[in-house]
Amino acid sequence: MLKYTFMQRAFIAGIIISIIAPLIGNYIILKRFSQIGDTLSHSAILGVALGLLLGINPLFGALAVTIFFALALERLRRCFKGFAEISLSIITMTSLAFSAIVFSRIKSSASVMNYLFGSIIAISKMDLILILMVAIPTLTLILLFRKELLYICFDEDSALVSGINVKFLNLILNVLVALVIGISLRIVGGFLISALLVMPGAVAMKISSNFSNLQRYSILVSLFSVVLGIIASFYLNISPGGSIVSILIFIYLMVEVLKGRVR
Repeated sequence: MLKYTFMQRAFIAGIIISIIAPLIGNYIILKRFSQIGDTLSHSAILGVALGLLLGINPLFGALAVTIFFALALERLRRCFKGFAEISLSIITMTSLAFSAIVFSRIKSSASVMNYLFGSIIAISKMDLILILMVAIPTLTLILLFRKELLYICFDEDSALVSGINVKFLNLILNVLVALVIGISLRIVGGFLISALLVMPGAVAMKISSNFSNLQRYSILVSLFSVVLGIIASFYLNISPGGSIVSILIFIYLMVEVLKGRVR
């Protein structure tokens, strides 16, 4: 299996993404803003469509469009203060509407499916380089602002009073989610990437007593699911996104059952 170059790339990309996705995903879970993953994943699909239409690397298109909508989302969230779901709905519907228009102009459907559900054979050398280029600064920002991000997740008002730039950190958080979604499209696909952001943390919350353990366990769950999902995708000839998310769901259900027995 590892003798194939595309599998080597798939594993490298998968491991990188499986570490970063839950790290940022746990913050949006604690912030009770996990639906941002679904919203920005639709924006990423629009970026892919524009990339394919314009003849550029779709990951570049996905990253650019997703970051744009991540910034717009924070602006809308402040306009509809207390009603964050309205801003999410506006961005989602806008992305879907323009995606439908752009996709109608694209002739090939094979490339589109690779970005919707992931593909282990579609990861090019350029994609891998781009994933690394985005992953390193993303991880750096997470580590640099980890305490401040955790603070605003629990109490924005107290964070503001204590002198923390809440507006800036919310923008950082949105952009980090956008970056993770953008680089994850090749492995998991636009329709399923939000699961990789949320599900590892949902599992880890069941067995964690503090935030540090939440981060550690969610990374372990994510790594296991992604690696096993890629292997299953190779041998069973199925979508990597579908196999990864199915494994995550199975792990979550198993933890629920085991926790129920303990109680």
